[in-house]
Amino acid sequence: MNYNEILIKYIDDYPYDEPIFIEEIKEYFKKYIKDNFDNIFKNIYVYINRLVKENKIVQFIKGVYYKPLKGFFGNKPLNINKVIEKKYIHDSNGQKGYFSGAYLFNKIGLTTQIPKEILIVTNECPNINDYNNKNLGVIIRKPKIKINDDNYKYLQLFDILINKDNIKIEADNEKEIIYKFIKDNNLKFEKIFEYANKINSLKPIERLYELGSDNID
Repeated sequence: MNYNEILIKYIDDYPYDEPIFIEEIKEYFKKYIKDNFDNIFKNIYVYINRLVKENKIVQFIKGVYYKPLKGFFGNKPLNINKVIEKKYIHDSNGQKGYFSGAYLFNKIGLTTQIPKEILIVTNECPNINDYNNKNLGVIIRKPKIKINDDNYKYLQLFDILINKDNIKIEADNEKEIIYKFIKDNNLKFEKIFEYANKINSLKPIERLYELGSDNID
């Protein structure tokens, strides 16, 4: 079996200007390599490096490649936000993370602070300690429960409510902003209570009552 040809076809079929993770390539080759995978895949690394030297793909950071679009001055750089999104926030399997901390507070209008590093809560964090990915300029944190399509906006709301004492809120309409977040994301009180129980903390509920819970369905 010619693994180099398989790799080239995989790359040819991949869209331009999108991050290609080495984990994806490994997963793809599992269909073809049934035994002695690790040793055989070492040869595929050689083929990948050859494609980089031939400028068929570009290495963005270790383990991340892309097919570059051509610009007037050469290859266009890959947008780092695409890498962050796919690695930590959302991929073909669904939601696996969300933005938090001062970045989230800034995004919804609670503060004008612009953090040097973005905090992301994600299933991809391997342990209980925060991990600083300096290559991507993010800090990742393990969630209290596994993040999925249904719960991530609720968990994001909890971070807003729980962290509001730790991040300076400059907006005068804090209550309105938080309730707008609830309304815009169609969050329901029953589910807020359900997920608060799942993370074993009633603090988000208490904070909502402090703000006034009349606007929650």
